[in-house]
Amino acid sequence: MPAPHPPTMTAPRPPRLTRPRIFREPTSTLTFAALIVIILGLVLYPATSLLIESIRAEDGGWTMARYQLFFSSTYFRHTLYNTLLIAGIAAFLAQILGFFFAYGVVRCAIPGKTIFSAIVLLPMLLPAFLIAFALILLLGRNGLINRGLFQVGEWLQLADPSTLQWVIFGSHGVILAQTLTFFPLAFLVYSAALTAMDPRLEEAARDMGASYWYTLTRVTLPLLAPAAFSSTLLVFMFNVSSFGAPALLSGGRLFFPDATMLAPEAIIQILGMFDWGMGTTIAVILIVPSLLVYFLGEHYLKRRSYITVTGNPSGSSHMPVPKGVQRLVFGVCLAITLFIICILVVILLGAFTRTWGVNYELTLRHFHTALRASSESITNSLVLAVGGALAAATFGTIAAYLYNRRPFPGVNILDFFSMLPYALPGVVMGLGFAVAFGGRIGFLVLTGTWAIIFLNHVIRRMPFALRNAAGALKQIDPALEEAAADLGARPAYNFVRVTLPLLRASFLGAFVFGFINMMTDITAVIFLVSPRWRLLSIDLFNAIDAGRLGVAAALSTIMIASTFLVLALAWKLSGRGLDFFKK
Repeated sequence: MPAPHPPTMTAPRPPRLTRPRIFREPTSTLTFAALIVIILGLVLYPATSLLIESIRAEDGGWTMARYQLFFSSTYFRHTLYNTLLIAGIAAFLAQILGFFFAYGVVRCAIPGKTIFSAIVLLPMLLPAFLIAFALILLLGRNGLINRGLFQVGEWLQLADPSTLQWVIFGSHGVILAQTLTFFPLAFLVYSAALTAMDPRLEEAARDMGASYWYTLTRVTLPLLAPAAFSSTLLVFMFNVSSFGAPALLSGGRLFFPDATMLAPEAIIQILGMFDWGMGTTIAVILIVPSLLVYFLGEHYLKRRSYITVTGNPSGSSHMPVPKGVQRLVFGVCLAITLFIICILVVILLGAFTRTWGVNYELTLRHFHTALRASSESITNSLVLAVGGALAAATFGTIAAYLYNRRPFPGVNILDFFSMLPYALPGVVMGLGFAVAFGGRIGFLVLTGTWAIIFLNHVIRRMPFALRNAAGALKQIDPALEEAAADLGARPAYNFVRVTLPLLRASFLGAFVFGFINMMTDITAVIFLVSPRWRLLSIDLFNAIDAGRLGVAAALSTIMIASTFLVLALAWKLSGRGLDFFKK
């Protein structure tokens, strides 16, 4: 019997390179390709076109003369100073108000916390310039409050009764309007941070003998630094790019009266002086302050630790708040809440008043005029806002699913560019679309059509849907999708029948956010509207600017009613319901 051969040793085969999972699924591959085309065509192309237009000379060459003119001109420098000063002060005041409201709702035992948390969010449902309009009705030269102060001055027999009046036009008016408009954003950020903070940190300080004020200033507030940074960045960015309040309330009396602010100036240069080169230059400069604040803040926060949630259970309670502090917080919250209610009431009253400041007889003629002149604008706004919000929510949800559940090489880069529209001011995105699709650079001309407004709506609101869906996906166990795949479900079927129903709340939240912002947007669409495709927000701003306050109040009431109706329907569809639906 022959001896057995000794076993031979074979070298192991090198591992076979496999394609990423996304490229092994045709549906995912096509979706990935569509995402790249959309990001390239609707984000990078408009942004690049804007930059090219700002440095393109009239003879077809390249020039930096406009940037040199901007920084050498006293007028433009004062415009930049006005923008930074007003945006900085308004952002600072918004942080204070937002923190007061958040601290009162989360930490203080004050009455009416539910009402405060609901009312404080109302300014987010209104366009920024609508609050400026309400301030004109209250504190304008014929405003309700100033008329009352004038009568008080006459009763006191003052030589000049108007000395008691506080006219809203000027830097102080712009700051007040922008503070009231954007402080709810700070409230949301601070309330989330205070709710998530581990109370044992404050309890440890109290056990070592620290007083309330020492614990608040040395423990609580420092731990809120990340929230303060993100909130300040967000509010400052919105303030820098704000158009409505500066255009309506500047009145030629800003910090530097010979100049305006950057966003209105960009619009003046393009729509008033037809200087696209200077307008795009100002738009590019608008991006710099927000990016500078962002990078400085990131550098500061990366060198510090703010971990407060460790995963260990805690039975501790937050430190008790002194009665005096609670009374102060309650007073501030009550005063601001009443003022916000006054803003809504005065708009409603203005819609039914014959001549504001002169004749307060009730009438419906402003609604008849508004519906006769702007019925087409109302329809356009509703159709484009509903369609754009649905498209933005769908696109953002699909992108989030692809980025998180079907990873591929370069996903982080694509995710960054997908979020870029959220970081760019509305003026920049609107002007970028006008340049890119207006025939000035590219071959695709969409000016004067509904498509350019629709696409701008979708791409600007998509990042919120993306982040909203990404956060919700982290709470969904992938095992649910894997179980469906094991049973033979294809990726598209798996997404539609398993994942998407679990993202219903996220999808509806993105839809509501998109719809509200699309209905009230003006800074981006002001470059994109045409006589054939007018929008409600533009008609409303034009009515305010022309002094037709009654018609403007009627249009404002229609806009607010439409927004709340869609919000109520979305809340009902989300499965949570509303009390008045149950009655």
